Amino acid sequence: MLKFRAVAPALVASAILGSGCSINLSAEHYIGKEEKTFAVTGKPELSLKTFDGSIEVTTWDKSVVGVTIERRAGSQAEAEALKVTSSQDGNRIVVEAVQPERSMQVGIHVGRSVRFVVSVPKNTDLVARTGDGSIAVTGVHGRLELRSGDGSVTGTGLDGEVVANTGDGSVALEGVKGKVDVNTGDGSVRIAGAPTTLRAHTGDGSVALDLESGTTIKENWEITTGDGGVSLALPGTINAELDASTGDGSINASDFGLQTDRDSRNELRGRIGAGGSTLKVRTGDGGITIAKK
Repeated sequence: MLKFRAVAPALVASAILGSGCSINLSAEHYIGKEEKTFAVTGKPELSLKTFDGSIEVTTWDKSVVGVTIERRAGSQAEAEALKVTSSQDGNRIVVEAVQPERSMQVGIHVGRSVRFVVSVPKNTDLVARTGDGSIAVTGVHGRLELRSGDGSVTGTGLDGEVVANTGDGSVALEGVKGKVDVNTGDGSVRIAGAPTTLRAHTGDGSVALDLESGTTIKENWEITTGDGGVSLALPGTINAELDASTGDGSINASDFGLQTDRDSRNELRGRIGAGGSTLKVRTGDGGITIAKK
């Protein structure tokens, strides 16, 4: 069922046009909502893609993938014309909002977008991609690929293999576990949890890492920023070989008994705990602080 409503400071009029389709008229833009459900018998493999619009994914205790498709445009006709395709092959589900053709308009123009609000079983493999918009995922365990061309990426309680990538925007992962790979062209990065492997990069922005007690660095980790400070809060039981350097800034790891040499204040290498895999930290311009929790 596809429903449309208008968003405006004041409602001008409303009308109901047969077959469960409702339209509210106003001076601004239209929002059309459509609900789709996909029953699954095992672990879903869900792919979501939109040319422009946010994606929000949460979990529920059902063997069903529920997708709310929200079309936004400057008029009812434009909203209805936004094409969204969907298919299911067993537990594999694909939902995609197709890029509309460009149109030449004079005067005020409301951009067209398609937003997805999704509920999935806890154990789900997920690919979520948007050309322009934020992505927020909560509580999902599996292989997760979250990519935005321009927008923030946030995740809470994720576990598995997590790839978070945005061309322009911040990335924040809270309570994350498993393999983590984060990349943003321009924006801050915050990661809190107990990852088993970690790669975090930003072209321009700060990086903050807050590790839970009991976290172990099983493979080499790499944290880099082109321009920004790095702050690492590590449990006292962590073991690693530290390799840190900054192009312009200071390094402080005194909580772990490590000090930079007078002749090399921009570099610090040393053993944390019993050593082991390498914890590599790089910033082109900014300070590095490595503190014990």
